[in-house]
Amino acid sequence: MTSLPHKSRDEKLLPTPSDPEQLEFAAQEGRALVTYNIRDFVPLHGLWTAQGRSHAGIIVSQQLGSRQYGVLLSRMLRLLDHFTADEIAGNVVHLEQFE
Repeated sequence: MTSLPHKSRDEKLLPTPSDPEQLEFAAQEGRALVTYNIRDFVPLHGLWTAQGRSHAGIIVSQQLGSRQYGVLLSRMLRLLDHFTADEIAGNVVHLEQFE
């Protein structure tokens, strides 16, 4: 998940949430998390599974260049054509399988 710094009303930059904090937030919101950070989020999924914790899904992709957002979008649409939100929940899905 690419994170952009956020500014509050007084223009101070807020800290970027850690990977566990991002997954926790997504889980609380019932949202799947999309990220290029395979290295950290796949093990985090394993930790959550071992702890009996659930999430709405982690969708991972290899890093794509800024001119390849169409590729990312096409893969996401193919994923959504094949799986429901309930089928994605609690799993790690690799977008490369939807080339």
